[in-house]
Amino acid sequence: MDLLEAVGPSKGDRVIFVGDLVDRGPAPRECVELAMMHECVLGNHEEKHLGTRHKPASSLSPDHARTRALLGKEHLDWLATLPTRIALVEHGAVVVHAGVMPGVPMAGQDPYHLLHAQCVAPPERKSYWPSRAPATHRFWASLWTGPERVIFGHTVLDRAFIGEHAAGIDTGCVHGGPLTAVVLPEWRLVSVPSRQRVSRSLPRFPILPGVQAFS
Repeated sequence: MDLLEAVGPSKGDRVIFVGDLVDRGPAPRECVELAMMHECVLGNHEEKHLGTRHKPASSLSPDHARTRALLGKEHLDWLATLPTRIALVEHGAVVVHAGVMPGVPMAGQDPYHLLHAQCVAPPERKSYWPSRAPATHRFWASLWTGPERVIFGHTVLDRAFIGEHAAGIDTGCVHGGPLTAVVLPEWRLVSVPSRQRVSRSLPRFPILPGVQAFS
């Protein structure tokens, strides 16, 4: 709500969330209900809940069990309708949760990469966390050459950036970092402080080598 107030969208504007609405924040139900008023792409946390919605809560991690207890069928049914990408053709952009596989046209992207991509070595399908990636792998955004500029979250960066072919906006709000949006068509970054306690264990990855950042 703080970020929406800072951005100040008008009635005709689209507000698009990049996923991972649940599990770690203080109010997952309210977060989902806010997103239900706008647009959102599926995140890997929502994907996990959809895959386990019929399993007993006792089989879930504590974070996921808490979310399960707070969400109703109507919330899960809405999560099941979320797309894995939203094209913004008029801006030459696409919104995804995590990333894409370089060298693959957007229409042929594997949902696994849209929800999980970080460090990759095409054509290998596997994706690794930056801190655990083999030396042969690079962050997908340093290899992606478009034509779409990909707006993504998922990977917590030390600062948001807008590059020639990618824009990363996850700045770790749930861990005490700011919450960030990118505003189109001017490609302007807007951030507000988190209301969460700063976590000393937060992995805040720097903008990785090969990612050209303009902001």
